[in-house]
Amino acid sequence: MESSYDREPPSFWDNPQNFFGSIGDNLPQPASFPSVSDVKRKARAYSRDIFTSWETLHAILERHETLIRRRWGKKSQDQRKKVLLAAWPMMSGSHRPDYKVIDKETAQERQQGTKYREAYLYPYINIEDLVQGRSLLIFLNSRGRHLPEAFSNADLEAAHMGIISMAISRPFLNEYTMLLHGQITPNTYGKLLSWSENDDAFDWMMSGIGKQPGEGLLILEIQKRVLEFLVHCCQSILADLPPESLTDESTPVQAEPEPLITDPTAWPSLAAMSMEAPYRVPAHLDFRRLRAIIAANFSAAKDHLWALREDPGYFASVARDSSEHRLEVLRDDHGQQHPRLNTPVFWGFVLRHIVTAAYGSLLVWEGLHDQVTLLEALKEKYSRTISPMKSLPSEDMDALLLFRYLLDRAIEFQIQELVMVVPSSPPLRSQFVREPQIPNSTKMSCRSKGTSTTLVYLFGLIWNKEQSFLHGLPNLMDDLDIVLRNDATQKSLVSSFVAEEISKLAVLAESLRQLSLYQPWSSNMEFDDTASRAEFKTFYNNATSRCSKLPEVLTDVPLADLGTPSHGWFNYPIDKGRTEENVKAMRKAEQNLDAFWHAIDEEAARRIQHCKALQGYITLPKAVNSRGLPNGSSRYKNLDPEKSSVVVPKENLKIKTRGAARDSPPTVEQAAEDQPDHQPSFAVGKRALKVFSVLFYTPSAESDIPGEVPWLDFVHAMNSVGFAALKLYGSVWQFTPTKLDVERSIQFHEPHPHGKIPFVVARRHGRRLNRAYGWDGRTFVLDR
Repeated sequence: MESSYDREPPSFWDNPQNFFGSIGDNLPQPASFPSVSDVKRKARAYSRDIFTSWETLHAILERHETLIRRRWGKKSQDQRKKVLLAAWPMMSGSHRPDYKVIDKETAQERQQGTKYREAYLYPYINIEDLVQGRSLLIFLNSRGRHLPEAFSNADLEAAHMGIISMAISRPFLNEYTMLLHGQITPNTYGKLLSWSENDDAFDWMMSGIGKQPGEGLLILEIQKRVLEFLVHCCQSILADLPPESLTDESTPVQAEPEPLITDPTAWPSLAAMSMEAPYRVPAHLDFRRLRAIIAANFSAAKDHLWALREDPGYFASVARDSSEHRLEVLRDDHGQQHPRLNTPVFWGFVLRHIVTAAYGSLLVWEGLHDQVTLLEALKEKYSRTISPMKSLPSEDMDALLLFRYLLDRAIEFQIQELVMVVPSSPPLRSQFVREPQIPNSTKMSCRSKGTSTTLVYLFGLIWNKEQSFLHGLPNLMDDLDIVLRNDATQKSLVSSFVAEEISKLAVLAESLRQLSLYQPWSSNMEFDDTASRAEFKTFYNNATSRCSKLPEVLTDVPLADLGTPSHGWFNYPIDKGRTEENVKAMRKAEQNLDAFWHAIDEEAARRIQHCKALQGYITLPKAVNSRGLPNGSSRYKNLDPEKSSVVVPKENLKIKTRGAARDSPPTVEQAAEDQPDHQPSFAVGKRALKVFSVLFYTPSAESDIPGEVPWLDFVHAMNSVGFAALKLYGSVWQFTPTKLDVERSIQFHEPHPHGKIPFVVARRHGRRLNRAYGWDGRTFVLDR
């Protein structure tokens, strides 16, 4: 069949207008088709104005930055607003104005000429953010102390929503590349290179080192306006000084003031960092930091599985929470319950999902951890050859693209979890209705009743693939975090179970944001990824197929008969005194939990013989007694009924990082991996010692069980022994060692909605710290 390309003469395709006209609306139409001379003329004019403003701003800051900071700090918000509006009339009023205007026009209206171009081009230029204490000062320092080329990629990325929604269209000039990155003079900034005259020009554009000329002109337009705005702000703040003194060489240059730091009384958070990011110098990808975040989540996934297998109370708590966050709990259009709710079939689904999700999450984080570790090693390997003006070595780029692919799959996995648990959560389920179930299918769906809250609206954007791409998942998670921090009503609609699921997605979104910092190579990652997507999919399927039989295996295990928590089988009174009755109840719960996992392990061992991902995680006990329970299964086997106390086992004597005992002695590699990072004793203050005494509490029949631990006391205690605390997103905090001879970080969830850690949860935190660092109650002494 003859194509349209074959029917047209070659000269037809030399004209880009013919090309875009032939494809109709399948691709965004350029704003114009300027000539080479037009692009060069505009680029030179923009570049000249940009550097004129930059030199002025730089000179002002060299002489008056300290005075500007002092004066800005004394102004009220109304006074600051006046300064901002004088420099930028009609400035957008709210945070992320592009989000606010996206629904005010149809797609056709946006493409024909949006009324909100400024909101899309400059989403960070808004009154709400800039009147805040440090935002403008950070903005001035970053733009005035660093050359424009440092911001070229970030300025284009900031206009993402406008570009993707086609509210912002760009000129198109074919067969040329514009250089911005690394160009530090007005004569070279925005320089055009012809593909026919420079052998590298096309490759530079495709790798992100250079820009398509239309993109370049857009960046130049943005930077011209931003720098003019900042100069006007300085002139307004210093309006009482003679204009010539602002930049006069006779005015002495002062030392650059100290960097602006966060409130020393507040713990640092990723949310605060992301709010300031548009005003700072673009950060660079730190593979070590990214690996630390992912490693902590990998460790948390292992701890979760370990606790499911070893702690009856934790297992029962997770099972009950999971049962309250399934679509079966929603009523249908007629107000009827799902027929299988609270039946053995229902509990079978609940327990099967708990097990498969635990192993699935472990596999996901293990894959991400392995890949980011490889990326860190490759960066070191090619440290002498990696240059912003060169493409990455193919081995490095392939590893980077595979990491992005795995990250995307992990995000899909976590979004599917939110799709199930958010509508069915107790605070939100009244806003949703269950759709009729497809006959002969286990799949269910739901819909909103139409009375959407801000929270439900944001969740809808997150789990809508198109909207998530349009807004950018990291941006949506930022907005969700802002709502939950600032709106107590919306926060009350989030159960603690949902808060933890939000945190997992937020960490993945932050990893995505971190990856975007790997400039200039991340700019065209979407294009590069397309060519390799089929290969990555094959790799991913092969890797996950190792455990693909697990759901099928679990259908043949009587999970409901062994694991339904409503029967009281897992009553685990660890928060009660160690009386004989309570200890017997605990031993019985442990035996019941061992029986549950034994049934799974036995069936898995029989049917999954080569599943590498489960080796070390699912292992049969060495011996089974006549009742079908593992011998010596109780963690309280030292009980002496004639005495009034229990000898508490030392968990650090038996390290099980993968959730189950091994049948044979570990290998040298396994032993090295499983050993905790033992630390010497710590001398701490009374406040910290009180916290650690609860975390590592030794129970007895006579002693009173400690109460709750205030969250900020826990953070203080961790900080006092050398851990830097960073609030990530949602409820998760990361604790990174800074003064200790250890590498691994660890994450804990801030209690939600109240700020105190229950005793039972505090003991679980203690067990995690024991497995990670070898700590116990003897590790901490009072600092005298």
